[in-house]
Amino acid sequence: MKNFKWPVAVLVFLLTTAVFAGVVVLRQRQLVNEPLIRRLNDLAGVESVQLRRQDGVQVISVRLAYVPDLATTYRELDRETSSLLGRKSYRLELQDARDETLSAAFSEVHLALYEGERRGNFTAMAGLVSATMAEFSLREYRLTVDRDRIYFQARNGAYRLYAVIERRSNSEAGEQT
Repeated sequence: MKNFKWPVAVLVFLLTTAVFAGVVVLRQRQLVNEPLIRRLNDLAGVESVQLRRQDGVQVISVRLAYVPDLATTYRELDRETSSLLGRKSYRLELQDARDETLSAAFSEVHLALYEGERRGNFTAMAGLVSATMAEFSLREYRLTVDRDRIYFQARNGAYRLYAVIERRSNSEAGEQT
């Protein structure tokens, strides 16, 4: 043990660890990230896709052009992403192109959207959204509700706004009441 070269052993350990980490990163990029970006970019309405890690979660940021049905587009994005990453190991973020009118209108309707999500009063929510959009003279909007989410989209000329609100499951709602 007297002739054991500690600096050489530490250097070999560090080099081995660095090579292993490099292989893992390269494998992640080639087998998951690049195919995911390609698959999402191939979907209709997708302008660009960016990936990043935030708080241990893979965040997929998708910039959308105008899409006629946000609910369908979002479900396709979610299906493609979950097929490569698995369920709930990621978060989808939609990037849109809002103007001041769309931002102001959304500022007014977002409370109705969240109240609809919490209380399940979707007819009242739709009425409030309709009245608010009329106040802002915005005729192109769509509100869709499914089992998992509330989808809201609006358009003002070349500008567009997209919002997706996750719905609590019935079991979660029962636990928190």
